[in-house]
Amino acid sequence: MAGAKAGLYLQSSVSALRGVGPALVPRLQHMDLWRVQDVLFHLPSRYQDRRHIASMATLQAGQECAILGEIVRVDHQRGGREQWLVTVSDGSGRLQIRLFHMTVALRAQWQVGRRLWCFGELRGGFHGLEMIHPEWQMADVPQFQAPRHLTPFYPSSEGITQAQWRRWMAQALTLLDQLPDYLENRLPPQWPGLREGLRLLHESADEIPSPQHPAWQRLALEELLANHLAVRRMRQSGMMQNAPCLRSKGQLWHRFLAHLPFSPTMAQERVIAEINADLVRHRPMRRLLQGDVGSGKTLVAAAATLTALEAGYQVAMMAPTEILAEQLHARFQQWLEPLGLEVGYLVGSRSPRARRETAETLAGGSLRLVIGTQSLFQEGVVFACLGLVIIDEQHRFGVEQRRQLLEKGAMPHLLVMTATPIPRTLAMTVHADLEVSVIDALPPGRTPVETLVMPDSRRPELIGRMQHMLEAGRQIYWVCPLIEESETLELQAAEASVADLQAALPGVAVGLIHGRMRSTEKAEVMAAFQSGAVRILVATTVIEVGVDVPGASLMIIEHAERLGLAQLHQLRGRVGRGAQRSSCILLYHPPLSGKARERLRVMRETHDGFAIARKDLQLRGPGEYLGTRQAGILQMRVANILRDEALLVMVPALAERLLQEDPEAVQAIVQRWLGSRVDYGQVG
Repeated sequence: MAGAKAGLYLQSSVSALRGVGPALVPRLQHMDLWRVQDVLFHLPSRYQDRRHIASMATLQAGQECAILGEIVRVDHQRGGREQWLVTVSDGSGRLQIRLFHMTVALRAQWQVGRRLWCFGELRGGFHGLEMIHPEWQMADVPQFQAPRHLTPFYPSSEGITQAQWRRWMAQALTLLDQLPDYLENRLPPQWPGLREGLRLLHESADEIPSPQHPAWQRLALEELLANHLAVRRMRQSGMMQNAPCLRSKGQLWHRFLAHLPFSPTMAQERVIAEINADLVRHRPMRRLLQGDVGSGKTLVAAAATLTALEAGYQVAMMAPTEILAEQLHARFQQWLEPLGLEVGYLVGSRSPRARRETAETLAGGSLRLVIGTQSLFQEGVVFACLGLVIIDEQHRFGVEQRRQLLEKGAMPHLLVMTATPIPRTLAMTVHADLEVSVIDALPPGRTPVETLVMPDSRRPELIGRMQHMLEAGRQIYWVCPLIEESETLELQAAEASVADLQAALPGVAVGLIHGRMRSTEKAEVMAAFQSGAVRILVATTVIEVGVDVPGASLMIIEHAERLGLAQLHQLRGRVGRGAQRSSCILLYHPPLSGKARERLRVMRETHDGFAIARKDLQLRGPGEYLGTRQAGILQMRVANILRDEALLVMVPALAERLLQEDPEAVQAIVQRWLGSRVDYGQVG
């Protein structure tokens, strides 16, 4: 091995490992394993204890165990599928081994009288307990060596066996002395060093290491630190840029408040003050505004917009869907046009001429506020003096989309808003590049929506309830996950629901809205619902965000068991916006899985968006909760931001110390864990 070791380095490509040929390299790279060093940090997902030999007299079906005995019989069966039945005895009992696909060379080894070591799962057979194709070694040869360590099993990909992983790991472990420990003497004394910890996790001899084991915690902390440092680096690269100073006397804001029929809450005023303090600095604001559904984030966005406009700069507000962009455009027109301010609108469905005219006024500077979708960062859209970018429902966008919009100006300020709250410990890691503001109170008069859970077998009862509410002048949302019937998913489709409701409630105007409709069609249906001409709106989850119809006081969500907590909470937030008491009914199709039952229970009992977000994170895990675009660099190999919450608390202070004492180590740690996944030039 000495010669191989001399030519093998941790920073070499994985192709340097013996047994990794050209066909395997892409498979390993797909698992984000590019260098030999990366293989070392590819930890076992589980372990098997093969060190102890079980007595055949004590074996039970379903048990995984190692046995050692003498071959006492070999039977060859040719009928049907060719197989070999090998009987092994240890003196206390017998066990049958069933084998297929035996080569001539292998068959020559399986002889009566030889001693055999096997490991596998026991199952009941026609002649008692048996193992089917276990792992095995002949125990009467000089090279036989019984396992002395726990046997690791690694996360794998198609075409890669566990035996290959163990061979590659054995090669990589010979290079541990090349691996620097940048956190030495900076961590709790009971934790092992980096090299010691890695060897223990790959070759544990005494105990099965759990994620709470000090060796595992040591690696998890370094990975969390790497993510935190990378995001901070992105943020700092932006902080080095000069941003426009958006200083105003607040005249537009005071005129705006004079026309407003209500006063901002104390929580809104606090957040507005935090934003205004950012806008007057000569470094770009990067702020995340979190607030529950209906907490008044749009009003805060209006305050920031008026500050920027009064300072002489342009503002771009981006929404994830045309429905939400249209709602925001209508709201800002209602609010700002009395102040003499024009509100532009730029979405993909507008005519080429309308888009061209809007783009020309933006480039010329005469249009200073525009609301739209991804169309805002298209190549032909140029701003004369973009000073503030506002992104609503930011969890729908990726970092790259934020960056493209920010590049439309000379380092504009950025405010991103979400009604899908991120728990503090997660925000510390995912959004270390953003300051976080929270609206932690609802406006006066907002009462919790009554939430009921019922099986869809109670539809007739539900129709009666709807009839009563319609007679009282109320409006209703009916949400369906699909547009057309699907035999596979067996979901009630939106189009079928329209026909059913029209038949059950004759004379009631029922509208339909879904994502495949043209924007003009969706706008017409929404306008009819807002005016009250449409009494029941059947919709897909396209209405999840942004829709504001105070007259709607009942929402029915079909197949609620198939939706996530955050989505259910967003949908429920579409009602309860008027003075009347509102309800949300979650219809489910039994039987329910354990997770589905838990989601519905949480929705019935909880109205706090932050509590719901934490539960959603627990149920779905960070990757699914954030989505691939939002997870960004947060693709953990070892750490888990829920399980390792105590480690997250340690990260900021450790990062600060490392930045001051050893900047070169900072670069090396980030490179070790993230490699090409992080771009230090990204801003925002």
